[in-house]
Amino acid sequence: MAVKSSGDNLSLGGDVVGEFGGSAPHAMSEYYRGAGEVPSSATGVPASGELMMSDFYGAANYAPIAYSGGTTTTSGDYKFITFTSSGTWAVSGTAGGAADNTVDYLMVAGGGGGGKKYHGGGGGAGGMLSGTFEAAAQNYTVTVGAGGASSSSSWGGSGSNTAVTGRTTCIGGGHGAAAYRGHAASGGSGGGGSFRNQDWFGLAGSGTSGQGNSGANVGTNNHGGGGGGKGSGGSGTTGGSKGTWSPNSGQYAGGGYGAPSYNGAQSGSGQGASAGLGGSGAANTGAGGGGSDRNGGNNGASGGGSGIVIFRIKYQN
Repeated sequence: MAVKSSGDNLSLGGDVVGEFGGSAPHAMSEYYRGAGEVPSSATGVPASGELMMSDFYGAANYAPIAYSGGTTTTSGDYKFITFTSSGTWAVSGTAGGAADNTVDYLMVAGGGGGGKKYHGGGGGAGGMLSGTFEAAAQNYTVTVGAGGASSSSSWGGSGSNTAVTGRTTCIGGGHGAAAYRGHAASGGSGGGGSFRNQDWFGLAGSGTSGQGNSGANVGTNNHGGGGGGKGSGGSGTTGGSKGTWSPNSGQYAGGGYGAPSYNGAQSGSGQGASAGLGGSGAANTGAGGGGSDRNGGNNGASGGGSGIVIFRIKYQN
């Protein structure tokens, strides 16, 4: 709220004290800008000299964090600042008055690519972290991890890390295993294993504690294991479940599905596959790519989804 912006009968004891607080008996000197009750952000109120009631029209005891960078959306009393690619969140002023400097954050790394033909494993989801911190007037460098690249010869690449100044780095998801080519990689979440006719198998990768889970090892013929996700590890050919960030109810970091026998796989982002080629993880979800089978299209491995960073601040009461 703020003091009304126009009209008669503006009072010290009612309007001004109601907005800025203070204990009786009240003195006008308490209400100079920056001197006591009134924050320095209330630029219309004098810091010294003559002080009139009309100086308080529209003044507010709430100054949110001042910043630039990212893409801002508003929901209720909050602003969400989203980075879908690397950049800088420049905080030029901290909160004042009744506002605070609390920042809720989400970080998701890039997902790993799936394994290629002969029943490749699904890619592991990128690591996912959330929490809060107190903003300071400084530049925060935001690095958004790319998804693991697709491949026509072996497996997709592992995802790249996502990082924010002062926060724990999110680890990119591990790629899925490819039969006759090697084991899955560990990462934020681990890639799924592969299995081929009892004569060759690729082991699943491990997840990073607090960021994701391990991929699945598959013990039956001609299947690829699901990659791990934030919500759970891979299970059979199924990719691990996504995690949910409560401030926007968004779901991120699902594991890629392993390739079932002679069929296409589905990525953790929910994107389908065709002609036996695993679906790629959706951009800015950190999803793992799906594994592909030997009959699929060009038998290539699908790529993982890129990561994302979101900050949330309260900008009004």
